[in-house]
Amino acid sequence: MHGVAVVRPRRIAWVEGPDACDLLHGLLTADIRAVPVGGATRSLVLDAQGHLVARIAVARDAGDAFTLVLDPPPAPDGVVVISAHHVSEDAEVLGPEDTRVLVATDDLAPALAGAGDLLVPGAIPGTIEVLADDPSVVARECGIGLAADGVLEALRIWSATPAIGVDTSSRTLVQEARLDDAVSFDKGCYLGQETVARLHYRGHANRRLARIALSGPVPVGTQVTAAGREVGTVTSVAEVPDHGWTGLAMLRREAADHADVDAGGTAGRVLPAP
Repeated sequence: MHGVAVVRPRRIAWVEGPDACDLLHGLLTADIRAVPVGGATRSLVLDAQGHLVARIAVARDAGDAFTLVLDPPPAPDGVVVISAHHVSEDAEVLGPEDTRVLVATDDLAPALAGAGDLLVPGAIPGTIEVLADDPSVVARECGIGLAADGVLEALRIWSATPAIGVDTSSRTLVQEARLDDAVSFDKGCYLGQETVARLHYRGHANRRLARIALSGPVPVGTQVTAAGREVGTVTSVAEVPDHGWTGLAMLRREAADHADVDAGGTAGRVLPAP
């Protein structure tokens, strides 16, 4: 999909102080020290066992000041984890506060250059997010029409991007959610690093978030079976333009790509990763 822009809710927080960079670098999955002033990166907040807590965009406002953009509820509050591990560092953690952002596909980036207060990588690959007091006004001033929420939801599902707290749980691992691209495997230790590295270098996840092409709509919560055996549960579903009804489910490995599945009596087929 191209030329899509939607206003969506987010959380925003700030970390400031001489040790702000070290605090975030030691907790988050991305290489925060490598982010230049004025730059931003996608990252994750994990628990000590490597389970996914929050997805986060980190913008470096100054050498010692960062803005954090996080998913709203039902996603867990990743700032709680950062605050809980902030002990002796000379840094202040502020927020989170509720806000709204303009989510736009990358092809609209030239039109949005310099607009708003801050631009960060979007939670959905191929999108950006613009923070502003009124994102709707930013879109209008840039000559961009807003789409319905369902358009962005279809884009999210087709790109197999999890909604944290919807397609994931407190036991979901990074590789299961297909969020490896928000992890630096060169930076060294961070919270939950051992589990992520073990799966990356030595093992494999027994489940993964997968797209399912469906012959019709099914309710969220529908069980998915393959060869008569339960392999997962539908967590999101939308009608995707040019592709039809598509669902997301955390499927066991035996439901391989291209496998035929059943979702509550509705025929389906597992699609490969986008």
